[in-house]
Amino acid sequence: MPQPAVVARGVYQLPTGRKQMASHVYLVRSGQGWVLVDAGWPSAEQSIVAAAESLFGSGTRPAAIVLTHIHPDHAGCAPALARRWSVPVYVHPAELPQAAGTLLDEYASPLDRRVLRPLLKVLPEGSMRAADMTDLVRPFDPAAGVPGLQDWTCVETPGHTPGHIALFRESDGVLLTGDAVLTTDLNSLSGLFSGATRVSGPPWIATWDWALAMASVAVLAGLRPRVLASGHGRAMSGPTAARQLEEYAATVGAGADAAAALQLPPIEYGSVAATRMGGPEVLEVVRRRLRSPRRGEARVRVEACSVSAVDVQARNGLSTYPPAFPFVPGYAVAGVVDAVGPGVKAATPGDRVVVMTEKGGYAEYIFVTTHPMMRISSALDAGDVVAVALNYLVAHQTLSRVARIRPGQAILVTGAAGGIGTALVQLGRLLELRMYGVDVPAKHPWLRDHGVVPLDVKGEEVIGALRLLEPSGVDAVLDGTGGGWTDIGLAVLRPGGVLVEYANPGSPASTLRLLARAIRHNLVPEGTRIRLYGTTSWRLDRQPLMDAWTTLYELLEARKITPVIAGRFPLLEAKRAHIRLEGGDVVGNLVLIAEGKSRAET
Repeated sequence: MPQPAVVARGVYQLPTGRKQMASHVYLVRSGQGWVLVDAGWPSAEQSIVAAAESLFGSGTRPAAIVLTHIHPDHAGCAPALARRWSVPVYVHPAELPQAAGTLLDEYASPLDRRVLRPLLKVLPEGSMRAADMTDLVRPFDPAAGVPGLQDWTCVETPGHTPGHIALFRESDGVLLTGDAVLTTDLNSLSGLFSGATRVSGPPWIATWDWALAMASVAVLAGLRPRVLASGHGRAMSGPTAARQLEEYAATVGAGADAAAALQLPPIEYGSVAATRMGGPEVLEVVRRRLRSPRRGEARVRVEACSVSAVDVQARNGLSTYPPAFPFVPGYAVAGVVDAVGPGVKAATPGDRVVVMTEKGGYAEYIFVTTHPMMRISSALDAGDVVAVALNYLVAHQTLSRVARIRPGQAILVTGAAGGIGTALVQLGRLLELRMYGVDVPAKHPWLRDHGVVPLDVKGEEVIGALRLLEPSGVDAVLDGTGGGWTDIGLAVLRPGGVLVEYANPGSPASTLRLLARAIRHNLVPEGTRIRLYGTTSWRLDRQPLMDAWTTLYELLEARKITPVIAGRFPLLEAKRAHIRLEGGDVVGNLVLIAEGKSRAET
């Protein structure tokens, strides 16, 4: 069992874990008591208790547990120790969202994005569940000092995580850095294998915001510590500690300007997250610290976001690709690029863009890497832009690319007065199509006003009416019910006609069943056809999407199409928009508008 080592007066370092994976906890005496700083790996409970009793006596317990940050190697056995000792666990307020033990996209490190998130998609649910500490952790005010350590100050060092902290005892220059600065290099093979003692930055693969982390290095270098004790690596003392820290800061460009920038109040931004599966009540406003864009990322200040049935279905867990909760809905946004990371050439700050986010759009800022993004005119209304980005895109692609409709043909549209339905109607009028629309009677006046023959939602009546109106059958059926009208759609098609299924069937199994039926049906030569369309097809080839956007925004600028906007809601009031959408009376689109961009619905 490892033994605690003295690193300074009343400060003891204890390793947890093995070799290069070892992380340190610190047992710090203060007055008549002591405080545990960090809690090591989940398996470290017994060794920490044994070390504490060897130092402070049998049955001892700390005044508090203070975590520099919430990562498994620093907070792993905090829940067990807190319950064993009946003591509070304190963290910086910005760390609280991570206490639930779930992977949050907003806080994701490269390790989360490249390894853990893909693994979670293929492993059985619950196989990598982290401890939930929400009932144990308490936020503390960094400016008011460190709980239980009256002679120490808290140094805010965000970057490795949003709420990372270091602890500094000015009287003798002792600095506990957590992972803000290490005394071993975990970012190089030589450092990993040798374990040599030298100042380095946090492990990049587990770091949330590298630029912010380097600013924190500059802050710590300015303290000129005489003892440097980190989360990984041997403690350093004497002039070497301050000198190596200053040299490292200079090497990575973390100078006084970076440190000064960190002293500015942090910028926060709001988003609306579905915290769990359920109704509109699960949508909650969440505030996060705004980070710098990473390599290959463009940061976009959101002006507007679409509200669609796909968002509602995902919130209810009904999706071909079910989301991991909590998640931020929002399929398409319009906004302005306000910063870019290294290597970004497709956008520059100041560009006004439209982005196909698929999720994450209910936020005041988004980060774009691989998702489709295109520059748009500054003259376009943001609400119109997001309606076109998703609903008109689907309408355009189903008509022109999938059904291959020609001018003057006949089509049947289900949900004809909805967001995609109204887009199909407007594009159909440009093609002078004969259009039949299925929707509830309350929406029939809008359909008549726009040249559509309205039909009731009862399938047998639709079949009977179309046999009278189009004896040979319609050329295409555009079904937005997710497969619910497949039989009816096939029944009203002319020979060689096309049924296009473009909506979410509700689950992976339903999607596979619909695909299998389409394959079987299409084996019959010279018959009708079933074709499927989904916006995620851009992952195979994004050019059709980009070409369609180009065409549609030209039509929008020329006012040849005018999105029907039934309601504009403040961005952070997405819950109201979901309630309205699920009411079933919406004709056209609902959109979310960022504060200050334009008047939202009151």
